Amino acid sequence: MQAEYIIKNGQLLDRAEGNISVYNKSLFFDFCVYSNIKVVNGRMFCADLEIDKLFESAEAIGMKTNFNSKEVMDWARQLIEKNNLKDALIRLLLVGPEQNTEAQLFLFAVGLTFYPDKFYKEGVKLISFSGERYFPTAKTTNLLMSYLAYREATKQEALDALLVDRQGNIREGTRSSFFVIKDNFLIMPPSGQTLPGLTKKIILEILPDDMRVKEENIPLADIEKYDDYFISATSMKIMPVSQIDGHVLTKGPSERLLTLMKLFKEYEKKYFV
Repeated sequence: MQAEYIIKNGQLLDRAEGNISVYNKSLFFDFCVYSNIKVVNGRMFCADLEIDKLFESAEAIGMKTNFNSKEVMDWARQLIEKNNLKDALIRLLLVGPEQNTEAQLFLFAVGLTFYPDKFYKEGVKLISFSGERYFPTAKTTNLLMSYLAYREATKQEALDALLVDRQGNIREGTRSSFFVIKDNFLIMPPSGQTLPGLTKKIILEILPDDMRVKEENIPLADIEKYDDYFISATSMKIMPVSQIDGHVLTKGPSERLLTLMKLFKEYEKKYFV
């Protein structure tokens, strides 16, 4: 999509003016963090939480900012209005200055991906890829590892790649969180090893009373021992996984996973603003 306007530090500008100098060392040092607000039918989903995530990422890497949540929310609404946005992602990008005195904040719109119903009914194919994100708890623009992994996934006609650490444990997808279910346990990699994404936060909030959460390593070598597998992200919501590296794991989501997907949809309806 080609939105006409962007916002830089609260100022509405033509999209052509939203440039960053090639001499800005923050680009080379990846001293930038970002977050995405989903917009559907002109309404934002959990925008306040996404803005909080942006500032949490900035704090995690020691980036100084002079913006507050309320003004960022107002600018996001302004961007929707001026661009007449219906379905989009609003990207919030904080670019740290060389001397870390005051970050610049850009808001701009990009396309929102809608996935086929088939993916949710039958599950998707993933591959594994050896690698880990640097600063895993912050959403930074240091995305080379994710780019290489996703490129390989595309080559193998998979939806995404799962990053596997040096100990052989699955951490997360290049653009998604990864979960497995065993009996009545929802299992995810230990905190501190992955991005604490918004969708993950919601999943933990809506989890049925008969399910418990367990944080533990998920070895790729033992991947076939679980009952259900899924990934989650802002645009894909909760998406079942049926194959990893060509191994068929399930023939679609179980009733337990379908219930979780339904609960997420119900939550979503309440939190568009």
